Amino acid sequence: MQGITMKLILLLTFLIGLATAGETINLDDRAVKLPRKQTYRPGAISVHPASRPADAPAEYITSTDKTTLVRPAVGLEKLPKQYVDDGLSKRRESFQAVKRLRQRQSAADFFECYNSSPPPTPSDCQTLVTQVSSSNQDLIVTANSCLSFTYRSCQAFFCSLCTTISTSTDFIGNQLDTLEALCVENGQVGTIVGGEGGEGWDVGFLRVGGGLPGYDVC
Repeated sequence: MQGITMKLILLLTFLIGLATAGETINLDDRAVKLPRKQTYRPGAISVHPASRPADAPAEYITSTDKTTLVRPAVGLEKLPKQYVDDGLSKRRESFQAVKRLRQRQSAADFFECYNSSPPPTPSDCQTLVTQVSSSNQDLIVTANSCLSFTYRSCQAFFCSLCTTISTSTDFIGNQLDTLEALCVENGQVGTIVGGEGGEGWDVGFLRVGGGLPGYDVC
């Protein structure tokens, strides 16, 4: 009786092995519906410096940084409407994004100009405006990270204050051009602060060597 039982166990084990092998062969031979695409595995988002235009001067430097100073928001004034960029500049934006833009009011950005001793040279800041605006690049900025642009005495920056956001050198260049007119030409430095729905950001000019300012807008 014991011998028969052992034979049955061996036979059952053999049949299970065949079934498993058959299933493995079926899985290996199963054809996918579409050709495999070259792709990237999921990973953490990190901020990278903006690219340099091919004809950029050697002293034009792009890098990443962090805010080191917290400025009070009481000094901020509402940015004049003609300087507010609240439109979508690229057609590839989704229909949903366009719909959300039309449903909300115009963006409300704020700015402040303040003294710096010594102030950056206006022509150095103008070079930054030109180089940033000609970079033609879309960018991702992670929470509490900054993009930095320096040329001689002048440093420009764009910081995400609350969460990971997307931006472009076109947008940053527009804001810097505004601050050059409102602040730098008067011998000061300055910052624009904006963002809706917890997407706070600031952009501005300062003298090279100063700490990057942040605001409690989250």
